[in-house]
Amino acid sequence: MKKSIFVIAALFAATFANAQITLLHTFESWATISVNPYADMYGYDIGAPYFYNMNIPKEANGVVTLYNINDFSVYKAVQTPHVGSNFVCYLVSRNILTTDNKVCFAVSNEGDGSNNIYIYNEDAQLIATVKGQTPSLVMVEDRYYLITHGYTYTEEGDKYYTNVYSVPGNGEAQAISNPSPKRNARKIAGEGQVLVETENNTYTLQGQEVK
Repeated sequence: MKKSIFVIAALFAATFANAQITLLHTFESWATISVNPYADMYGYDIGAPYFYNMNIPKEANGVVTLYNINDFSVYKAVQTPHVGSNFVCYLVSRNILTTDNKVCFAVSNEGDGSNNIYIYNEDAQLIATVKGQTPSLVMVEDRYYLITHGYTYTEEGDKYYTNVYSVPGNGEAQAISNPSPKRNARKIAGEGQVLVETENNTYTLQGQEVK
């Protein structure tokens, strides 16, 4: 039972720790919140926790490498499935795109015309896919926002847009409290072994569900 409860608790906590990156608004133009209109396109006002290669060569086979700031050694090489001649990495950060204290980053292939931006954590897990190009993080009134700019082709000409997304983190590690397990469980004897019965299920002492 303990095993099952802790698995459920971990999944429950992970859901809150990795709250969604959510689209808040789309402007039908290139919009900005920065005094310098190019600041939120390149995001050079927010420091990353690691050095990283912005332009990933095709020979790297989709690997994003993060380097320690103090001695420039490799912190982690993260394998992604994205390979291309215009493969670019952005937004290396911690506790902004998620709240689980893992480094996250965004990658896109600006030559494929898809306008897809893929956000991964340092364990190579896909966190979100957003639309646009040149993603940036900006802070407004102590809250971070993810901004992307993009355009679509039409017969009348290019249509520009700006997407504004909310992000779950504020740059600080968040304490995760596990929900308390149900206390209305009782041990019963059944099928030659001791079982644990809850309101809805029955488990072995090893946590395997019986019914």
